[in-house]
Amino acid sequence: MPVIVTSEKDMASLNIKNRLLELYDFTETGDFFENSPIYKFADILLITTVKDLIYADHLEENIKADLFVFASRHKSVSGTPALLVHSPGNWTDEALYGGNPRELSVAPPQAIKEALIELANQKEKLDLNKYDVTLEVTHHGPTSMNTPLVFVELGSSEREWKDPVAAEAVAHACIKAAKSLDKMYKIGVGFGGPHYAPQFTKVVLFSEFAVGHIIPNHVFDKIDRDMVVKAVERTSGEVEYALLDWKGLKKNHKDFLIPILEELGLKIERTQRIKGRK
Repeated sequence: MPVIVTSEKDMASLNIKNRLLELYDFTETGDFFENSPIYKFADILLITTVKDLIYADHLEENIKADLFVFASRHKSVSGTPALLVHSPGNWTDEALYGGNPRELSVAPPQAIKEALIELANQKEKLDLNKYDVTLEVTHHGPTSMNTPLVFVELGSSEREWKDPVAAEAVAHACIKAAKSLDKMYKIGVGFGGPHYAPQFTKVVLFSEFAVGHIIPNHVFDKIDRDMVVKAVERTSGEVEYALLDWKGLKKNHKDFLIPILEELGLKIERTQRIKGRK
């Protein structure tokens, strides 16, 4: 059963929750989670936690799910309005924003793809022209659960967190993610590029590929073979491809990475060569 998770500590999350309740036929189940009613629509549960979502590693102990979809705020220094999707994890010894060092959640490529496509569709439908639609690379917590987990986010300042129209777009994307478990795509793990992942965004939106974890260029000097293997092992489904942002990787990083990918038996594709292919 897929579970959409919202947080009492997150203004955007509560805005998205309200839109979900308005737009879809969620009804109270009569049960509670952390003193908030549990809602159900079709086979999808909607719950609210008292914790900030990046610290919500405890959910698996209390809720049985096939997939967690976290409806969350996104914050950036630039404050650029944005609708975003990613899975959580920490590549290095730093774990400043939840989770554990060098630990990854289980990334669900189908849910990531379905959510991103729906955000792009809703941007057009709802005239959210000022909002960027993008994937982010894997970052922050929670990291320790074994249930696949995706963040669908509304950013990047309080003005956007309160925007009911943008929250509607995220609400629809959460539902699409929750209904993604039976979707079939070519599954890959991403390597290279910046934090906001334009090459992988294009690949996911415009090709037959779905992407799980994405390792950004800036962490390659701090990771080892084990983290590359984890990126593959902690992406759900049958991972057949390594998708490389070729221009977004330094030569020494390619020299480190490619032998590992070949050893794992992955088919290597360059993002610059697959975008737009159907």
